[in-house]
This record gives sequence, C-alpha cells and structure tokens, in this order.
Amino acid sequence: MELECKSCGYEWDYKGESDFYATCPNCHYKVKISAKAKVVKPDFEIDRFNEEENGLLNELATCEGPEDFQKVCSKYEQQEFNAMKKKIKGKVQKMREDLKKFERAEDVLEGSNWQYPEL
Repeated sequence: MELECKSCGYEWDYKGESDFYATCPNCHYKVKISAKAKVVKPDFEIDRFNEEENGLLNELATCEGPEDFQKVCSKYEQQEFNAMKKKIKGKVQKMREDLKKFERAEDVLEGSNWQYPEL
C-alpha cells in the first residue's frame, strides 16, 4: 500500500505486517496505517545495498518489537552485524543527502514561473 510520511513527505510502497503504524524509511517517523488498508509481506530491494544487506533490511522491516529484533540480530555474529549496520547507516545517510538535493531541486523547479519564450 502507498503511504506518505506526514513529517518529511516521503512516499513509499509499504509492505510490512503492522496493522497500525509504519516507520518512514526516510526519517523514521511513525506513520498511521489506514484501517481499510491491505498490508502485504515486505519485499524491497534497494540497488545501493548488496544482497546480504537487503536480506537484513527485509528481516528488520518485519520486526514488531524487541523480541523480533533480537531474533533477527542473533542470526549474525556481533562483529558481522556491527559491520553491516555501519555500512547500511552510511548508505542511508547518503540516500538522505541525495533526497534532500532532489527535494531542493524540485522546490526550485516548482517555485519558478520562468519558461522559455515561445518562438
């Protein structure tokens, strides 16, 4: 289902299992899910992440509480998990920076009334 974050305006196709709230992948704001919305299993692949990172992200997207989180994390050795976490955080930060650039460019384009003159 399509969701839009009320905090940052980010739109995404939510495929998590929660019936009440989803976490915005951009700013981590809690977004209320419509009671009529159909929730489907998560399945996202972001090309900036490798297969192992995408696997971890998909598993974390299904977590509904600390017990689920611990179950996912316990599948990895501490050093391996920490290394992946660090790489993912770095890539996410870069994605946020890119998104901000695109939003600024979009704001400038939408706010400008300038057009090429007709020939």
